[in-house]
Amino acid sequence: MKLINRWAYAGLAALAIVSTAGMLPARSEDAPLVVMLLPENVTARWEGQDKPMFTEAMKRAYPGARVKVENALNDASKQQAQAEAALASGAKVLVVTAIDQKGAAVIVNDAKRQGVPVIAYDRLIHNAPVAYYVSVDGVKIGELQGQFIADNTKEGGRIAIINGSKLDDNAFLFRKGYMSVLQPLFDKKSRVLVADPWVPLWDPSKAQAQMEQILTATNNGVDAVLSPNDGMAGGIIAALDGQQLAGKVPVTGLDGTLNSLQLILQGKQSMTVWRSLKDESNKTAQIVAALLKGETPSADLFGGAKMNNEMVDVPWAQVTPNVITLDNMNLVIEDGAVTKEAVCKGMPRVGPCKQ
Repeated sequence: MKLINRWAYAGLAALAIVSTAGMLPARSEDAPLVVMLLPENVTARWEGQDKPMFTEAMKRAYPGARVKVENALNDASKQQAQAEAALASGAKVLVVTAIDQKGAAVIVNDAKRQGVPVIAYDRLIHNAPVAYYVSVDGVKIGELQGQFIADNTKEGGRIAIINGSKLDDNAFLFRKGYMSVLQPLFDKKSRVLVADPWVPLWDPSKAQAQMEQILTATNNGVDAVLSPNDGMAGGIIAALDGQQLAGKVPVTGLDGTLNSLQLILQGKQSMTVWRSLKDESNKTAQIVAALLKGETPSADLFGGAKMNNEMVDVPWAQVTPNVITLDNMNLVIEDGAVTKEAVCKGMPRVGPCKQ
């Protein structure tokens, strides 16, 4: 009798295994793979904000996906190799922030041949069949920066412009925006342009070196500095600090990084232009999720906007830029880009750190 029961129990157990097999979750390696390719780790946002925010957004938009994030450390050939490896691993969608926006066409064309759509994230990829583009309007960012400098300098004010990387199309878009505001002032001599260099790969240390050279050449004759991003602003402020000018000379920025917000709290950086990277990540994740489902992304994400990349008009999901100063820094905190605790640690009790 005991023997019969033992065999009966074994049979029931086997039956249970068979009947529940279809209910088990798919193996993780069977889940669709999405690969995000980031450009570098010099600019704090990529690893500190874009990477975790996109990963979290994908968990909400398509919980079953595997998300892998690679950083090419400012090496365009490495980024191409990462893309090749992603495709070889069966990636279903590539999200690419290109180091070389023209050279990255190779990545898009390789992906296209394998039926894999490429989303250009934050930087447009030129002359290639890019599926979608998610970014802020770079010209608008430059306009906001240029207007701030115009509004915060006096007649005859001496302005240094330190441009970003010539490899990044965004640097030219930013410049188009701020020069649309400042060039008329330079032309009629109401403001004076004292320097206008470019910084390779947005390197803060090179921005600092450029600023030091400008201060030496002008005998500290600078009344404002237009910096197109926060990383460079940090280097520029370090140079100004060396001449006891930090806080006396308006300096612009972009990205709303933790360091820039703390420099604003200290009165050393005047503003940063910020767009919600959470919003940018969420929009990208929604596009990816639709593609994984074999659907067309919602037209509401684009509002009819497109950006021509010399080959196609790419549907463009836009993100709104905002000027951030001491008075409205709470916007960045409320969005979750940084925490109040992190921002206010060791900082003066001003702005959001009053209480």
